[in-house]
Amino acid sequence: MKIVIDLAAQTLCLLDEQQQVIKQYQASTAAAGIGEQQGSMQTPRGLHVVRAKIGAGLPIGAVLRGRRPTGEVHTPELAEQYPERDWILSRILWLSGCQPGFNRLGQVDSMRRYIYIHGTPDDQPMGIPASHGCVRMRNADVVELFELVKPDCQVLMLDGEPEPRQQYVANVPQNALAGLQQHLHPMTIAMPISPVPALSADAWALWSAEGRLLALATLTGSMGLMLWRAEAEGAVPDWKQLLAAIIEGARSWQWFELRILTVPAFVANAQSLDFEIVRCLPEGILLRYWLGQPQT
Repeated sequence: MKIVIDLAAQTLCLLDEQQQVIKQYQASTAAAGIGEQQGSMQTPRGLHVVRAKIGAGLPIGAVLRGRRPTGEVHTPELAEQYPERDWILSRILWLSGCQPGFNRLGQVDSMRRYIYIHGTPDDQPMGIPASHGCVRMRNADVVELFELVKPDCQVLMLDGEPEPRQQYVANVPQNALAGLQQHLHPMTIAMPISPVPALSADAWALWSAEGRLLALATLTGSMGLMLWRAEAEGAVPDWKQLLAAIIEGARSWQWFELRILTVPAFVANAQSLDFEIVRCLPEGILLRYWLGQPQT
């Protein structure tokens, strides 16, 4: 398994051996931002591993100090008694960097900086940077994650500025969307594929409520709606053929990058065609396919 932490989106995803996302959680990283320097109180980037798992069998909300349980369980009354504490609760996944000179050894060593994934009080915010450098999770979530991963599990910290939400959402005219919906199964939802900005074509991937890819479609200024779908009503088309058609279409439109905001169940399928995970978002998993360099 592999953990992917998106420092911009403040999410943590757990991937299985086939690189399919099986769990997704909200997280909270450093209020001071992103960085690897000792004493910065920032969250490091790059590839890490879980070097130690601490807290197995402790009750949820158990307090740890210096990686040892104190015998306390966090309560509002205890928090009021010790307002200065940076609470580390329930479980610890202690991270070690894998990139010498970047997040390992010297003044940039994540393990020596005591960078953990750990539980935090329930009144602390998730989804926004608020920690002292570690990756905070809800107590129930970190207990679940703790049981799923093994020591030496890879942990990838992805950086990057939050991208504008409109970059993920195709601007589809209402009449075109109505035409598209005529072809959809009643339980189908649509998630957009985002093209390079300023191009006229918008591409959509169409999913069932169970996460099955049903069809791909493109909206172009000159040709209107182009839809790839199964011949039989309600049947599931060949997703490889459909994705290949979209990739070839993107090449013909001289796109250099194709992005899909997709449901977790489809991640492994797309990765088999060399799509890579860019970001784990609350609304889905953002994937990217490189077609070539932008033309100048």
